[in-house]
Amino acid sequence: MVKHSLDAVATAVASAPRRSIIERLGEGEASMSALAEHLGVTLPAVDKHLRVLVGAGVVTKRKSGRTTSVRLVPGSLEELGTWAMSTRLMWSNALDRLEQHLATTRATTQETP
Repeated sequence: MVKHSLDAVATAVASAPRRSIIERLGEGEASMSALAEHLGVTLPAVDKHLRVLVGAGVVTKRKSGRTTSVRLVPGSLEELGTWAMSTRLMWSNALDRLEQHLATTRATTQETP
């Protein structure tokens, strides 16, 4: 499996329509027509979004006759999820420390006449 950059994946999921495509594909493979109907947009609009998602390695397209099927690449969002969780943990810890500091400051201020 080719590893794609975290930046490419983050850019790909930064768009609400592309996130909607990813959520829909989480239910299983879909045709481009089904995705266009799901989003309420034209096939060229879906194709534009899919080019970004394919380029980031998030989805693959397979053509069979006149139908193009799209599916999620397993594990393609894993690195982004790991980064998001570690960032969330870092901010959670920083905010906990700030809360403790403010509580200490308030207690010290209230004790001083």
